[in-house]
Amino acid sequence: MYSSNRFFGTNTQRALEDDQLRKMAPSVFADDKHDSRGDRYKFIPTIQVVDALRKEGFFPVFASESRARSEDKKGFSKHLIRFRQHDGFTTVGEVKPEIVLVNSHDGTSSYQLSSGLFRLACSNGMIVSDGEIDCVRVRHSGNVVDNVIEGTFRIVNETPKAIEHMDAMQQLVLSHSEKQAFAEAAKVLRWDPEEMRVDNAELLRPRRSADRGDNLWTTFNVLQEKILKGGSSVQNIETRNAQRAREVKSVTENVRLNKALWTLAEEMRKLKAA
Repeated sequence: MYSSNRFFGTNTQRALEDDQLRKMAPSVFADDKHDSRGDRYKFIPTIQVVDALRKEGFFPVFASESRARSEDKKGFSKHLIRFRQHDGFTTVGEVKPEIVLVNSHDGTSSYQLSSGLFRLACSNGMIVSDGEIDCVRVRHSGNVVDNVIEGTFRIVNETPKAIEHMDAMQQLVLSHSEKQAFAEAAKVLRWDPEEMRVDNAELLRPRRSADRGDNLWTTFNVLQEKILKGGSSVQNIETRNAQRAREVKSVTENVRLNKALWTLAEEMRKLKAA
């Protein structure tokens, strides 16, 4: 049913069907709350919210979930779904606006909605920090589905702010020392500098021609991809053993790092614009 929906004139990004969602994030289809939740916890399966958003014109295009730390929490863990609006959101240059939904059924997360930006050049999915665009949180009580839908449209109305800030970042050219400072601040968000050595030059080295440039937006995207998707060499300071950084799989860490990196980019934008 949903695979026929194409987004913004591209054939490469289609809405996910339920069987695809189930493979990416089984907890979306939990049929009950985790045993640790009490009577006050109102269980609304995430798939019910997904179906309600589909009816409002928002379709899932990506999903993931965190690995359960214990066997009994499998199928209830924190999960993330990225949605695109079938009409209303338009492609802005190389970017497609998205809605990012996070939830769990084990008590580790309420329903959370954030604004997201998907960069076509590198398939990067960014999440805008709470400080710039309101993050809507919906507790597992009351009319959850309606509150999530209301929150989704609040995020849609706020999204033009993120586009404006993106445009401003594209106009700001960073010097070599400013790029080094950005990389230095960005890497400590993931790696403890007393434990791991990570070369700034490698983090700043673009992987594709589309990422060659000195503006703030391009630099931010290069660093975001290297820090979240991994691949860069990191060295243990104590053992001096080097390895390739792994991709960040945890939903919690993905959201935290994404928002922290956006905040860093925003602070750089403000400093440069002052």
